[in-house]
Formats: sequence, C-alpha cells, structure tokens
Amino acid sequence: MDYRSIFMRIKTLSSPLVLVVALITVWDSTAAPVDPSIEAARKILTERQDSVLWISGVCKVSYTTEGGSGEPVNIPDQERTVEILGTVISTNGMMVTALSGIDPAKEISGREVRMGGGTVRLEASSVLKEVKIIMPDGVEVPAEVVMKDVDLDLAFLRAKSDAKEFKDATFKAVDLKDSAKVGLAEEVVSISRADDVLNRQPTVYNGQVNVLVKKPREFIRASSGGVGTPTFNLDGKLVGIGVLRSSKDKRSVSVLLPAADVEEIAEQARTAAAKAGK
Repeated sequence: MDYRSIFMRIKTLSSPLVLVVALITVWDSTAAPVDPSIEAARKILTERQDSVLWISGVCKVSYTTEGGSGEPVNIPDQERTVEILGTVISTNGMMVTALSGIDPAKEISGREVRMGGGTVRLEASSVLKEVKIIMPDGVEVPAEVVMKDVDLDLAFLRAKSDAKEFKDATFKAVDLKDSAKVGLAEEVVSISRADDVLNRQPTVYNGQVNVLVKKPREFIRASSGGVGTPTFNLDGKLVGIGVLRSSKDKRSVSVLLPAADVEEIAEQARTAAAKAGK
C-alpha cells in the first residue's frame, strides 16, 4: 500500500470530519487480521468451558511392604484431599478424568525404598470418599466412581441423582463421538479451568501436536494437553482426553488418549453404572 500517496490526498481534504473518516479508513484497511487459531480457541472456549469441571474428594491410602532385613515395616494409613479436573461426557452427570489424579496408590505401588536398614517394596491401595463435582457456580454435587481402567489411567464418575444439589445442576457434555484424528505439527486447542486461587475460571491453551505414538496403543502428545481435560482441533472436533502415561522407573508423561478409545471404555462405564442402578 502506498501510504505516502494516501496521506497526500488526505491533506487536500478541507473538512475536518472528512479527514477523520479518511484516517479511520486507512487504519482499518491496514489492521492485522485476527489469527484463525485464536478465533478458533475463543469459539471452542465459549462452547465448551462448562464441560470441564473440578472434582474433589478425600482419599484414604493404606500401605503394605515386602522385603527388608529387619522387623516388618508398619506404615500408618493416610488421608489426603485430592482435586483434579474432569470432562463431562453425559448430561446425567457422568465425567471422565485421569485415575492417577484421584488414586495416589497408582503412583506408589511397586516403588522400592530404603527402610529399617534394608530395601522394601511398597504396595498401596486407596479408597476415595466424599467425592464432589464442583459446578461453574460453585455448587458441589455429590458423586461416586463407577469404573476405573488402571492401564489407560481412566476413571469414570457420576453425579448422584438423588442428591439435592443434583436437581438444579446442568451438565454440559462433550460428545466423545464427535471426534477427529490429528497429524504431527497440527494446531490444537485445550480447555481447562483454573484452581480456586483464580476463582476456578475457564482457561484455554493453544498448542501443537508433537508426538504420535502408534504402538502398543495410540497416544498423542500435544503441547497444550492437560490431565483430565479435552483437546480439540481447530474445527472443534474432539481429539482426546489427557491422561498420564508411565512405565516402570520412569517419570509419568501427560498424553492424550484418543476420543474413540475413551468412548469405548465410557460405554463400559455406562453399562456398569446401569447395572449398579447408579
């Protein structure tokens, strides 16, 4: 654009009003367009923000030990408060999250530690109680775990329909079947929610697919993916749900479990909940 010629023409305009209009026109014509990925992120956040909610509970962890050279090591039970984000997958209050976020025993079992002059192997089990889903308005709806998949790090919970808080709760679900596959370097958008320090406000992250794992099971590594939360492509199609992938003696890594795989296990969870009358 020839700015010099434009401003020379503007100088010849006698009316101050015409001059202002001309300057605004030039400004609008040169303004940078909004990045499409930013527009997509804003749209997805607006549509999906209430599908990501905090889950809280109290977890009782019990320990047993194997090995060691002295007397049996007695570790007292511990209770800890847990909080993790989850994704609503049904309007009746069913949610999916990462099992590792509500079951500390998963990360403890199998560890070897030095105790009493020897090395002992820890095994742990946990019981989750006082589970609640924290709605966008702060109301806490009682819930319960209906199914776990240790290998995939998935846990499915459902709001208790007989709880008084359930009556006025509206659950906005993500459709696990409305999904898409992604390729390396593809841009994605992840939806999350801040903790109580920031009033649990909805948050959004733009990211990129960094790694695609095909065997022994498909996983996706994206720079924006968070544990328990959904990631979408720029068209708003669900890519996957964040879980932790771990192997023996290695640190855990956050990955996306493809939406189709989550849906397969979710169907089993729905069946289990129906049989249990939940």
